[in-house]
Amino acid sequence: MRKWLRIILITGGILVALLVLLFLGMTWYIHANKATFLKQITSQLNDRLNGTITIADMESSLLKSFPNVSIGLKKVVLQDSLWQQHHHALMDVDYIFVRVNTPSLLRKHVDVNEITLQDGSIYLYTDTSGYSNTYVLQGKSAEKKKNGGSKDANVSQLTFRNINFVIDNRQKFKLFNLDIQKLDGKLNTGDSSIQFTMMSDILSKSFAFNTNKGSYLKDKKLQLNISVIFNKHTKILTIPQQEIRIDNHPVLITGQFGFGEKPPPFQLKINANQVLLKDAASWLSPNISTKLSSISLTKPLDAEANLDGHMKYRDTPKVLITWKTTNNVLVSTMGEWTNCNFTGRFNNEVLPGHGHNDENSAVNIFQLSATLAGIPLKADTIRVVNLKQPLLHGHFRSAFPLTNLNSAGEDAPLQFKSGNANADLFYTGPVLQDDKTPSSLQGVVEVQQGAFAYVPRNLAFHNANATLRFTGQDLLLENIRVQTDKSSLQMDGMVKNLLNLYFTTPEKIELTWNIRSQLVDLNEFKSFLGQRQKAKPSKSRQKAKMSRVSQQLDVVLASSNVKMQVLLDKVIYQRFTAQNVKAAMELTNEDILLKQIALQHAGGNIQLGGLMHQQGNNNNFTMNATVNNVHISQLFYAFNNFGLSSLKSDNLKGNVSAKVNLKGNILDNGSLAKNSLYGTVNFNLKNGALINFGPLADIGNFAFRKRHLDSITFETLSNTFQVQGNKVLIPPMQIASSAINIDVNGVYGIDGGTNINLDIPLRNPAKDSAITDREEKRKRRRKGIVIHLRAVSEKDGKVKIKLGKGDSEKGSAADIDAE
Repeated sequence: MRKWLRIILITGGILVALLVLLFLGMTWYIHANKATFLKQITSQLNDRLNGTITIADMESSLLKSFPNVSIGLKKVVLQDSLWQQHHHALMDVDYIFVRVNTPSLLRKHVDVNEITLQDGSIYLYTDTSGYSNTYVLQGKSAEKKKNGGSKDANVSQLTFRNINFVIDNRQKFKLFNLDIQKLDGKLNTGDSSIQFTMMSDILSKSFAFNTNKGSYLKDKKLQLNISVIFNKHTKILTIPQQEIRIDNHPVLITGQFGFGEKPPPFQLKINANQVLLKDAASWLSPNISTKLSSISLTKPLDAEANLDGHMKYRDTPKVLITWKTTNNVLVSTMGEWTNCNFTGRFNNEVLPGHGHNDENSAVNIFQLSATLAGIPLKADTIRVVNLKQPLLHGHFRSAFPLTNLNSAGEDAPLQFKSGNANADLFYTGPVLQDDKTPSSLQGVVEVQQGAFAYVPRNLAFHNANATLRFTGQDLLLENIRVQTDKSSLQMDGMVKNLLNLYFTTPEKIELTWNIRSQLVDLNEFKSFLGQRQKAKPSKSRQKAKMSRVSQQLDVVLASSNVKMQVLLDKVIYQRFTAQNVKAAMELTNEDILLKQIALQHAGGNIQLGGLMHQQGNNNNFTMNATVNNVHISQLFYAFNNFGLSSLKSDNLKGNVSAKVNLKGNILDNGSLAKNSLYGTVNFNLKNGALINFGPLADIGNFAFRKRHLDSITFETLSNTFQVQGNKVLIPPMQIASSAINIDVNGVYGIDGGTNINLDIPLRNPAKDSAITDREEKRKRRRKGIVIHLRAVSEKDGKVKIKLGKGDSEKGSAADIDAE
């Protein structure tokens, strides 16, 4: 080995040995003087603080921070003078590790340049009067520092392990509670600035600028790897743009705090890309996040938040949040919006100088394009203002095939087969379901060449064209044209106050209709006589959400009231045909009210009114009608002979006028319920004739075989019949015909039980045809022999003519009178 190398090794060994001896000596020195050093540290700290600090024990370690000395302080508690009242120690830490500059120990001055706090809490407390326990951090004597009697420690590193850090300001309603699980910080001090860099894992239990409005970042895990710079001259703390993590999601943050001003202003800018709305909303305070709880986005979006405020009493910072998303799915109370693209902005200071509050806040959505329940929607701008009572303003446009509306679900009352719609609407209304603020909808919906089925009534329509014009609260129905297989309708109408009543009180909705048509076949509309079919419930939960509007449409159509003015050229119902029909009608949930109906039928005219109460397959009705100069044969044919079996339309001729008051039941297939009619029929038949009427033919078996009873005529016949279910009561009535005179009274049984008395003079009416005096003709009609007959029902249901009066079964001398 060369000599110089040997000298170096020997010298190095000696130096190492000296260093070992030196550190062993230092260890012995510190251990021997532990009480002195502990007293010195406690004294120096108490000398600097306006409070009381206690340290339970101290230990030293040279190897842990070679070449410096490490001191461990156990159970360090710092309290202010009013601790007994509020019980919040400013610091209560189980273990503090302090790295001390070794030469400073020899100068009997402890120079601390690294501190580690482990297992404990730091609690900065301010009560409602403004008193704070942080006053202990103010030095007792500024003169000591000024005269050089005290010197700040150059702490370059700060480490926290399991430290709960709290700022509790009850005067200003602020609460910041951070559970610092790990923090490694380095402090670099220059002439003009201080830079602090840290890596930390923190659980944010509370981050409330105003405890009345709740906390930001509530129970969120924060991973902070950031560096901040404090300018000593300007007193500005700057946070350069850098990444942090919130619940492991990367977020860019930048900002600054101006501690040179009072109150200190601050600005923060936060960027979060590809974050779920529900996650981003959970970072905000409840007064903001709850406004977003009614909607959700299933895919991430990009968001940026800017906070600008002051660290002062009850200050709420100005918050500006912007976001954008593409091809997302938005779920709201109205349904599921797919293919969603838009940008947005939240601002809690719409009017400058009017405060940062809900009333002065707004949410704006720009360039929205989406599909809702199969309907494509576009909106340039949607605004939600006054988040305390949020009101939505939006301009919506759409063009789509009507079949897209079927995606709302099977429970929709309308099912479309073809056609197109174009919509251009301006909407203003509340966002919250329980908000009673009036809504407003303005604009037009055009329907072209539509074909659809109205499910509750099993009706199909085609060639439907319509203009739906919204004018705020009201809906105008213009130029509506629809066709069924046999009918065509032209309609216009109005619904007043539709938006306010649609979801709240649909039974108060009143639709006014004006209906015109060249031909209406009422047989196609018989389903209105029965109960509405109930909609099928949606099997899909999502469809159930989407169909909220369509479900309510079914409720509205079932509950609302309809007033109709009808003008029809021709109407067909079973055998009945009418022309020039004019009607005023009202439809409610359970009733059809016929107020004024006038029509032409069978060469005459009819006016009627009435009411039908819908109650399933058997519907009660009342009817009042006036019949003027109607051909009786056509009238009987149209109404299926009114249920009579022996007297039919082929047996009758003449013109009838009548006043009818009846009540009864109509089945849901449109037919008259058997034996349900009750009421009166007051009629007057002029120029009448009975042709091939069976009972007269039976009378011919007894007499008058040469008088041609198969066809008799009479000038006038009038009476008032009482209809009572299965029978018709016939008051005494004189029939003066061309071939025979008959006095009639009794009961006609529809299903049997007929018992009609017939008094027939044998005198031929032709003998008196030349007499013009009515009284004289009346006296002569019963001159001579009068035969008494009865028309009665046999067991087979047929009506037979028999001799006799009353209940007599056999003819006798009493059956023939002579006057």
